[in-house]
Amino acid sequence: MKKKYKLKKNAIIVASTFIILLIALIIIIAINKSSSYSLEYNIDNFEISENYDLSEKLYYYEISLDGIDYNFIYNHKHFSKKRLITNINKYEEDNYVCLSIESEYISSLPLCSLDEKSIDFYLVPESLKKQIDYPTDQISEEKYQYQNYNIYNSNTKMYIWSYKGFNYIIDNKVEFIKIFNKDIYDIPHATKINNFIVIPNYEQEYNFDEVYILNLENNEVNKWKLDYEISFDSYVLGTNDKSIYILDNKNKIEYELVPHKEKMRIVANSKKQGIVYNNGLQEKISMNKLISSNYSFIPKNNYVYTLENETLYLSYLDKKIKTQISDYKVSSIIYIKNDNIYYLVDSTLYKYSIKKGEEKLITYSEWEFNNKNLIFIND
Repeated sequence: MKKKYKLKKNAIIVASTFIILLIALIIIIAINKSSSYSLEYNIDNFEISENYDLSEKLYYYEISLDGIDYNFIYNHKHFSKKRLITNINKYEEDNYVCLSIESEYISSLPLCSLDEKSIDFYLVPESLKKQIDYPTDQISEEKYQYQNYNIYNSNTKMYIWSYKGFNYIIDNKVEFIKIFNKDIYDIPHATKINNFIVIPNYEQEYNFDEVYILNLENNEVNKWKLDYEISFDSYVLGTNDKSIYILDNKNKIEYELVPHKEKMRIVANSKKQGIVYNNGLQEKISMNKLISSNYSFIPKNNYVYTLENETLYLSYLDKKIKTQISDYKVSSIIYIKNDNIYYLVDSTLYKYSIKKGEEKLITYSEWEFNNKNLIFIND
């Protein structure tokens, strides 16, 4: 008969402690391999700040040369290696300067400046672009005419208000989607949210308790009877997730509408604070403040576009460096999604993205005089 052995109590404690410490060490090593960090290093005369944000899964870089700061972001999961930039090449022509990044891990459009101000690579002279030899997509400006529209080659899905409904434009084709029986010139409360455009029934007077829901997946229109009447003396605060928030100025009521469920609720009234969303975070705000100022939600986006004195700029995250992305005088911003921005220059709609630069989409003469909330992009 074999003899049975029993571990002493002390030996069990020692073994358990060793296993726990080993597991803790493995966890610490794993965390250190994929954690947020910031570090500074130099390559020749270039000062580089390399930053990784684990929660956003992105790298943020600032590069300084001769007192000029350049920056960019690169969306990617954490690399085990740090100091990812291996070399930077400098190109100059007149007062233009461009930096070309070399790395085995990350990539960036060349970073450029003019007279010490950051500008987009696509704004530098063609001769300088040839020196840098960075691969770019060719954008055609062929066009065709439909009624009063000049439409340029684009696969952007656009819904353009046309009195009784929308002209749906895609792949240089136009389809009319009827909403109303009489002409409606302005639709200030119409709102795009996810795969829907929600339009109040402007054939009602003073108040509306019906809205039309245009499904952007199949272009079908459905009428939704609301639980409450909303005054046309109101404005859309913004959208968050699947909800639209509307402030009824006349009656001092904030509503939340959920179009895909056809449900609504009262969020706030004169005795209860309203709700707003800034960078995706909910905040409380007094009803008086909402009514006295035409408030607008600030959506969360790592690409921040601003329009200052008709000049369009891009900045990243909450950083102060602003890069000019267009030489045109921009009249208004139409729509922003990630790094894509759509904007009007007089009567022409443009699109900008970091990969392609500036692209002309469509020209319509009436936009020079009336363009507010008449263009919706399904991007």
